Parts: sequence; C-alpha cells; structure tokens
Amino acid sequence: MSTHAPISYSSRRRLARRLVGSTISVVERDLILETLAHTQGNRTVSAHLLGVSVRSLRNKISVYSAEGFYIPRHESRGKSAETIAAKTHPQDKAAAMPVALARMRAVAASDYGS
Repeated sequence: MSTHAPISYSSRRRLARRLVGSTISVVERDLILETLAHTQGNRTVSAHLLGVSVRSLRNKISVYSAEGFYIPRHESRGKSAETIAAKTHPQDKAAAMPVALARMRAVAASDYGS
C-alpha cells in the first residue's frame, strides 16, 4: 500500500498557496482529522498514512478532543486495515482534500452532551 497519493508538483503548489496564512498546527490538525474521517476513524491506518506512530496520533487526538473538535469514531471494527485504506483511489483523496478542509468545524462542548 502506498502511503502517499501521486500528486503533481503543480497540484501541491496550488494546495500550498491555499494554506498560506494558516499556522502549521492548524494545517496539521485539519490533515489529521481529515485522514481519520477518510479511514472511518481507524487510528492505525491513519497513523500509517500520516507517517506517525499510533501513540503520537492518539496524543494529538486527545488534544483536539479537549479543544472541542469532532473526532471520527472507528466504524469498521470487523474489516481489515488494508480493506479500509484501499477503498479510495489516491487521486480521489487529493481532489477531496480542499473540499473536506473547507467543511471542518469546531464542535461545541454541548455536542458531547456535557
């Protein structure tokens, strides 16, 4: 399984231009949350795709959750990681990223039933 979608240099530059003005921590958070959504909340596959350890990913998820962001739950307990990661063609992931980032929102504490 490839960990990176084959994206052209010009496509990466266009995406980078859209991110200008965002802090690295915000871009990192959005990428992590979008990857979790893509893998239906599977932390192991998300960590692999992002190139980080599962422990590092879980630590970041804890911070984001405490800040009130929605964290996708694992929906596919009975499926293997390869099945989940192989569902989407790599080019589809690259095309969906700007749309998905635009849809992200902070979640109020009331959304958690607190």
